Amino acid sequence: MPGTGDWWQSMQAALAGRALAVVLADPTMLPREAVEPGRWPPGMQVIVERPRLRPDVVSDAVRARRGSPARMVTVECAAPSVGLDDAILDGCGWARSLIGGPLSFRAGIATAQGSRIALLDSGGDDGSIPATLMATPVGGFHGGGLLQVLALGEVRTEVTVDQPAGLNRVETVTEEGTLRHPERYESSARLALRRAMEACSSGEPAADLHELFQDMALTWALLDA
Repeated sequence: MPGTGDWWQSMQAALAGRALAVVLADPTMLPREAVEPGRWPPGMQVIVERPRLRPDVVSDAVRARRGSPARMVTVECAAPSVGLDDAILDGCGWARSLIGGPLSFRAGIATAQGSRIALLDSGGDDGSIPATLMATPVGGFHGGGLLQVLALGEVRTEVTVDQPAGLNRVETVTEEGTLRHPERYESSARLALRRAMEACSSGEPAADLHELFQDMALTWALLDA
């Protein structure tokens, strides 16, 4: 199912048609009033394809840290104005994934040039982990864009997602040296379809939609700041 237009209503139509699962492809941001996250039935499998936030690439980045927590995460996004909100959405997802839990919005500003800056954190009273996100509009009329993510701590994780170039690069730096993870050759769409089939077979609920709405809530907060 395309993630363009009012994809929430399309998902509702699939639910009414008793679909076993929905694959939502590269969803764009919707207005806050257009969705009702709490009304989606938990038994309905939804796999969200997010090419800038592939679950296999995220797994590579998280697993290579070997349980070493991030002390701070920074995210830089650059995309044409038409797709900048969507890049912010996936940038929030990367910060959440590397911190290992939900984030809270603390502050945000927008510049006269259209750039946006947000301060997020893991929300705990003790040992809260901060994250910063900067989004910059660039020239062009098509979606896509660039994400550069840095997780600092005893282990350093560097992620570069360059959609126009088809690049998903993850590097992990430890005291033993630098590991560059091998390129993933499976397409994002094929990965999403395979995950949907596995979810239907196992019956285990996918967390994709819940995580998408977490990231959308942060993006809405930044856009409203």
